[in-house]
Amino acid sequence: MQDLGLYIHIPFCVRKCAYCDFNAYSGLGNLAAGFVDAVVREIESAPEQGRPAPTCFFGGGTPTYLGADQLVRILDTLRSTFAFAAGAEITSEANPSTTDAGKFAAMREAGFNRLSIGVQAFDDRLLAQLDRTHSASEAENTIHEARQAGFDNLSLDLMFGLPTQSRDDWNKSLDRAIDLDTEHISVYALTLEPGTRFERLHAGGKLPLPDEDTELWMYERAIERLTEVGFEHYEVSNFAKPGFQARHNLLYWHNEEYRGFGPGAVSYLEGRRWTNEKFPARYIKKVCEDGDLSVESECLDAGGALAETLMTGLRLRDGVRLAPLRARFGLDPLSRFAGAIEKLRQRGWLETDSHYLRLTPQGLLFANDVFIEFLP
Repeated sequence: MQDLGLYIHIPFCVRKCAYCDFNAYSGLGNLAAGFVDAVVREIESAPEQGRPAPTCFFGGGTPTYLGADQLVRILDTLRSTFAFAAGAEITSEANPSTTDAGKFAAMREAGFNRLSIGVQAFDDRLLAQLDRTHSASEAENTIHEARQAGFDNLSLDLMFGLPTQSRDDWNKSLDRAIDLDTEHISVYALTLEPGTRFERLHAGGKLPLPDEDTELWMYERAIERLTEVGFEHYEVSNFAKPGFQARHNLLYWHNEEYRGFGPGAVSYLEGRRWTNEKFPARYIKKVCEDGDLSVESECLDAGGALAETLMTGLRLRDGVRLAPLRARFGLDPLSRFAGAIEKLRQRGWLETDSHYLRLTPQGLLFANDVFIEFLP
């Protein structure tokens, strides 16, 4: 049977951050126990049970909002339902304000072997603006506690282009992240998503953001600083030490199959993509009633799936190899997208031969404009 990545969506947060448009909710802790019962039931009823699982990712929201016993119960259910590969990567996102040494120790003993820690900034002023519930020192302490619990595969997230963030602020965050010696670092530019507090402030002229030149400098500085200390820049926003690329995310970037559980979780199987009911109370009710959890669904033909695979694969610095795509979809990308490829090549954003397509260093800076050209 074909490998299947597993994703569990935990929708709870202590506080919704000012920039966040994820399917996450604060003030719903009373639903946590019912949610755990429901997601366990959803997993146990999955028709894909028995398929091999090389990766598993607990995301959110804030997975560590749940107690260690609840997280372990979900993981144990996954293990008994799917065939976890030897050495499977089992990741949980973690926020510093919802973790402690005891929780990390219990998670590590149960089989979690990778943590993705949402730091965002090593600056208390910026963290307060983001509505984060931790301080810079608490973030550092969280990483130390994870190490003490036995985690030897840690990732941390940083954001740039934040309100009032200076170049010096960004340099300091990068330096502190490097000093903590994690295996993986993700850097994300702030985006103003509809419906967020930051988007409303910006519409009212009350969000002082760095200019485009400064934001571009911050991104290029991250590439320069992280690669000079041994990180491989393997994806647009991600950097890893050798052997520590995020295997679950690579599955997404290669547009391979995955199964999502929980409110708002997305699944992609046999060309069909669907999204679960997003609201936690409705999700719990539907699971208990054995109802249809799907609220959005689409089926991709070979051309649409090829286009998506190009858009996700071009995020990788190695680009995409063409022969596997021809074999997988029965289509030649160079012929199907000849106009777009030539346009991007002329701009200096894309390089290609008969074997691969790859973003150039300049194209990396305009990645979203490149991806748009491949929309079905």
